[in-house]
Amino acid sequence: MRVYLTGGTGLLGSHVAQELRDEGHEVVALHRRGANTRLLEELECELVEGDVRDTAEGLASGMTGCTHVVHGAALVYTGGEWPEVRAVNVDGTRNVLTAAVQVGVGHALHVSSVAVYGPVDGPVTEHTSIDSIIPAADLYARSKREAEEVARGIERLQGLPVSIVRPCAVYGERDRLMVPGLLKILRMPVVPLMGPGSNTVPAVYAGNLAGAMRLVLKAARGGTTYDLGCDHSLTQRDLLEGLARGLGTRVRFAAIPAGLVTGAARLMDRLGMSTPGAKHLPIFRVVRLALGDNPYASERVRQELGWEPAHEHRDALERAARWAGDNL
Repeated sequence: MRVYLTGGTGLLGSHVAQELRDEGHEVVALHRRGANTRLLEELECELVEGDVRDTAEGLASGMTGCTHVVHGAALVYTGGEWPEVRAVNVDGTRNVLTAAVQVGVGHALHVSSVAVYGPVDGPVTEHTSIDSIIPAADLYARSKREAEEVARGIERLQGLPVSIVRPCAVYGERDRLMVPGLLKILRMPVVPLMGPGSNTVPAVYAGNLAGAMRLVLKAARGGTTYDLGCDHSLTQRDLLEGLARGLGTRVRFAAIPAGLVTGAARLMDRLGMSTPGAKHLPIFRVVRLALGDNPYASERVRQELGWEPAHEHRDALERAARWAGDNL
């Protein structure tokens, strides 16, 4: 495969680049001017300077000869107003996939998010509808739902086979969102647990996601959607303890009653507050996921494509924490 990759300088995209190069595939990585491309250079990816907000015609020139596209570039809870978020996450999707049509790419993989399901209760599968009401302030979830509509529209009207993957919270080396936020909490004298901490949380290791995405590319089945919300079972306590080991610290936990956490989250949402370090991410959404068990079973990708996540959380969490501690 010769894969055109957007988002390659980010967390998930960098792991995808490494996975594909390790398997002997060519990677053409789009990057913005001034972005840190050191890892991509070390992996011997072909670099193309540009931006997903460029016109489809402009993007197509760097995509010629590619057999597949992985579109992973997005603004993920990084702030900004709706026009800015929409320009990257929605219009950027249209630009990249339209360019793929123009140069005759055979298959595109669009990276979405389980956020498109909105605030739903109970187990979630790919058959769960995505018509629930998303809070207006959750710009990321809104944009990813619209981006999926764009991707499916291009597939339907222009004939580009498109697969969609929906990851949940992603961590790993080169994580600048989730792990840094948790490390701040772990440096506190007493670390709060939401409830008893024995519930399973929707967090996956980027290296495992990259393996799943390689399988999706290899299958190249248009019209498919795969949830990637569970690689291995991970409890809230195990998540925090694994990161603490990577920091070389021991933590003292204090369990906060679930009712108190929920009430405080509702109040903060009403006051217009968002999750620290993740702008526009509703606090109550985080609390719901942190108190309940992971609702994203992600069985379809296992059954259809034989996904067997190679990395266990214990080692992956330690590596992610060490990377963040050394680089941020």
